[in-house]
Amino acid sequence: MRGTHWRRVPWVFLICLCSCLLRPVVLGVSLFPYGSRVGDREFVKRSVDFTSPLFEPQIGFPFGFSLRNFLYKNLCVQFTDNGQIIFPESRYQIFSYPNPLLSFADRDHVALVAPFWDDADFSSRRGTIFYQEYETLYDDYRPRVVQQVESWIKRFTNTWDYKARWTLKVTWVNAPAYPAQWTFGTNTYQAILTTDGSRSFTLFLYQSGGMQWDMTQRPGSRVLMGFSSGDGYYENSPLIFQPVWEKYRPDQFLDSNSGLRGLQVYKLHGEERPNYRLRCLQWLKRQPQWPGWGWNQISCPCSWQQGLWDLRFQHIHTGWWGLRSRQLCSFSSWRGGVCCSYGPWGELLEGWRVQSPGQFDQELEPQQWCCHWNDQPFLCALYQQRWPRISCAGYHPPRPAWMFGDPHITTLDQVSYTFNGLGDFLLVQAQDGNSSFLLQGRTAQTGSAQASNFIAFAAQYNSSGLAPITVQWFLEPNDTIQVRLNNQTVTLDAEGQVIFNTTGVVLSRNGSMVSASLDGTVTISVIALSNILHASCNLPEEYRNRTEGLLGVWNDNPDDDFKMPNDTIIPQGSNEETLFHYGMTWRINGTSLLGKRDNDLLSNFTPVFISQLLKNNSSSENLISECHENKQCIYDILATGNTRTGLHTKKLFLSYQQMNATLNQYPPSIDGHHLVEAYMGQTTLIQYNSSSTNVTFSLRNNHTDFELFENGTLLWTPKSLEPFTLEILVRNIKDNLSSVLQPKTVVCACNRNNQCLYNQTSWVGNSSLEVADCECDGNTFGQYCERSKDPCEEQCFPNVKCIPGQGCEACPLNLTGDGLHCAPLEDSELCQNKSCPVNYCYNNGHCYISQTLGCHPACTCPEAFIDTQCFLAGNNFTPSIKPGLPLRIIQLSLSEGKNASKAEVNSSVAYILGNLDVRAFLWNSRVEKIESPAALASGSILQYWRVISEFQYRPRGPVIDFLNNQLLDAVMEAFLRQALRRRCKRSEGPRNNDVVFRPISKEDISSLNALNVSTLETYFKCTGYKKYRLVYSPHNGFTCVSPCSEDYCEHGGQCQHLPDGPHCSCVPFSIYTPWGDRCEHLSMKLSAALGIIFGTLGALLLLGSVVFVVLRFWCYRTQCSYPLDSES
Repeated sequence: MRGTHWRRVPWVFLICLCSCLLRPVVLGVSLFPYGSRVGDREFVKRSVDFTSPLFEPQIGFPFGFSLRNFLYKNLCVQFTDNGQIIFPESRYQIFSYPNPLLSFADRDHVALVAPFWDDADFSSRRGTIFYQEYETLYDDYRPRVVQQVESWIKRFTNTWDYKARWTLKVTWVNAPAYPAQWTFGTNTYQAILTTDGSRSFTLFLYQSGGMQWDMTQRPGSRVLMGFSSGDGYYENSPLIFQPVWEKYRPDQFLDSNSGLRGLQVYKLHGEERPNYRLRCLQWLKRQPQWPGWGWNQISCPCSWQQGLWDLRFQHIHTGWWGLRSRQLCSFSSWRGGVCCSYGPWGELLEGWRVQSPGQFDQELEPQQWCCHWNDQPFLCALYQQRWPRISCAGYHPPRPAWMFGDPHITTLDQVSYTFNGLGDFLLVQAQDGNSSFLLQGRTAQTGSAQASNFIAFAAQYNSSGLAPITVQWFLEPNDTIQVRLNNQTVTLDAEGQVIFNTTGVVLSRNGSMVSASLDGTVTISVIALSNILHASCNLPEEYRNRTEGLLGVWNDNPDDDFKMPNDTIIPQGSNEETLFHYGMTWRINGTSLLGKRDNDLLSNFTPVFISQLLKNNSSSENLISECHENKQCIYDILATGNTRTGLHTKKLFLSYQQMNATLNQYPPSIDGHHLVEAYMGQTTLIQYNSSSTNVTFSLRNNHTDFELFENGTLLWTPKSLEPFTLEILVRNIKDNLSSVLQPKTVVCACNRNNQCLYNQTSWVGNSSLEVADCECDGNTFGQYCERSKDPCEEQCFPNVKCIPGQGCEACPLNLTGDGLHCAPLEDSELCQNKSCPVNYCYNNGHCYISQTLGCHPACTCPEAFIDTQCFLAGNNFTPSIKPGLPLRIIQLSLSEGKNASKAEVNSSVAYILGNLDVRAFLWNSRVEKIESPAALASGSILQYWRVISEFQYRPRGPVIDFLNNQLLDAVMEAFLRQALRRRCKRSEGPRNNDVVFRPISKEDISSLNALNVSTLETYFKCTGYKKYRLVYSPHNGFTCVSPCSEDYCEHGGQCQHLPDGPHCSCVPFSIYTPWGDRCEHLSMKLSAALGIIFGTLGALLLLGSVVFVVLRFWCYRTQCSYPLDSES
């Protein structure tokens, strides 16, 4: 019985089995783990169409040439069937789009990713959908799925530094086709979206054997795979150009890059760009939730003028705020640092904390990431929570004290006196919980006069966070100063030079004045004039009530300033001799910070006092007039006999008084709303006031939507959404000091006022204007709910028209449905219990039950096969492409006068090249400016670009001939047509933001890579049955041709192409029988040979008989006539 059964196995099946066993095994891809067991969420609705929740990645999603804010995964059945993942323009633009396009193109208005776009139906309680979102902004958590995705992206796209920051996994499980109650077979597939913030990719994975839709039941058979960004960047799956049966079996598609079946990988970003949202979030992650101790002890000077005299702040040149602002920065080891920005009127714009001196630019970068270089206000709010904005509230100017002339001293409580002691003296000593400060001075006799002056100063600062700091100033000839820092000479040659030191010292020079800021706390300025050192010292508020020395006790009580080391207080108003003896009590007897003196001091030096000088000088009245009654000036002239010295003293005294006045002069205040909300087209009134007098209000920048009156009344009537920063200035008309208020301005442009969401906003450009989000109702959509929902927003079934406001017309003939969904008119019960036999169709043919054939199985075969079960080949077909097929590459040198961006140039070039007569353009791999803009005689600017464009060779059609022989001419003609269209003002351009390039010549186009036909032939192969060969023609490209189509069999033999090659069935004809592998030999039939022999014999016999009869007849006549003649 077994032998009998074995003999019944067709020999054809054995051949097929052997070929299958010998064929290399290519593994199908496995889906990433999915389902509730791995933490996925299930989302399904038992309806024909439905959509999923809205995903909003914090970092956005780079898609095409845009950074998409919303990621909407449309899981409606038709939407899920096509594998759509949609990026809508707004939250409420939610459509299911059940009917796919023919293919993606650069004019698609919907941004979407489509792993399998076709109409599906989950209403029959079959199938479901799982999804999971992975946010890995930081490196502390990386699930295995994300690690595997990163590995594949690196491997298949050569992006070796890729690190996913956001990933979405969506799995369609057993998705039925529409209508679910009539159709058989389901699909299981998966889509992965992933981005690192700058680059984005998608993976399509199809379960091996899991794509079972019956394409014979799909009217139109228009499944679409690939993506379109909605802004001109798109790619269609290679399967789109394959036969229908292959398009519906993507699980059998062999990806040339990965070597895996059922996997497709796409790059979704049109260009790489920095993602400042991601940088901001990662920076925020590294910061403490709340600001550290001491942040509220930092303030900015309230005006630029005030800050210039506060020498704790240095003028810093940074690039962040632009040309309209100026910056002052200060740093303290225990309190931290601050940078303050000021406007053109000296008004304080903003202040920010910094952590280390000398790196202000780098530390202010996060502020730009979070508050200036992205459109999400919530990121700036998070930044300000960690690093609150610094104002001038709580600002206390430093308290100055001066030492000038032959020495005149003004104490910290502003008591002035003259002290002409000789020696080293303690000027001030202060200490608080964080630091201590010591300032000493050295005097010498002023020439031969009975007076003294300062020739050196030394300051020492100690803090728990810093090593001890010692700065010394020594008078040198020609009014120069030698500066030593920690016993090392410091050279300050350049005017305005600033030296930052890691020990907490900032040294600066301005003319002959050298200043030192110690840890951003204490400042000392020393200037040399008339061969005398003059100094000012500024102490912070922390040293109040903690000072002693010649600069007095700082407690705002001048009566105790003359306090001696033994706590004895000399009353104010004491005579000069008493004050001299008081001052000598602060003389340092041991070694001071200034070291040992070079010369010995006079042991009995007694200065001359001003009362003596006035008594002995008859010209004192003239001096009083010349010195404008300045006692210090009068004393110095009388004591030294040098008018120049006295005038310098007066000048310094006035300068110190001006410094003190400016430090204690504040700009006017502004009181009013910090948040202004308005609705488009309606006027909002806000009143601003100031507690100061003599002030006037104005706008820094005028704008047609705003009107501000001098009394502070603001009217805002929004008419447009142009970027604008509202800055309200209040200026004191007497001292010209100004303040500025920059309110947060939020405008609502929604269709109706009750749709405004003022607490959800986005910035407009790089301005303070924010636009409120809109909450649309069920009948409107769009960014501002400005569009009414129309059934025609969704494409109707093919060949069905849509009537605006009504919807789709009826389905085509022999189809049923609502015009949006259509299905064949078939009896769903007729073949319900029928199924295809196992392995009924060979060679990946698709088996289906045909109702037209009485529910018998039928096959849909690949194009090579000619029989009903996909076994006999013979038809020609398109060859497959081997991995690594090079691209056709050209380089363009372009010029345009729009001063366009890189993205605009890329998009416009892609549009032009994508619309050539033969569509083979792939992408622009590089777009870069090559020269600086050139000004034309007309005044316009010409910008030059270099663009490298890549084209894809394809075996079918005239693509190869076009790319190798016609491409350069076609490109040149395309750019010429584009320029002429704009010149003629025709409206055929692709988009309003297109760049118009100047016409190009052949010199502007260069070929970087091209393959001839013989080289291309090595990248194409005829997979499947043996003995197919490649044939090339310029019009048809490469074709796999069967010998059976080229008279392979001779003498009328019938050719059949089997797995091992063509076979000939020889057909006898006439008297011959052909034989041989190709029926090339002829043999005569046996019956024909015998017939010829016997026929010939019969013919000879007949001929002999005829001859015999004729001869007999002739002889008879001859014999009968002779005797008669003889007798006669």
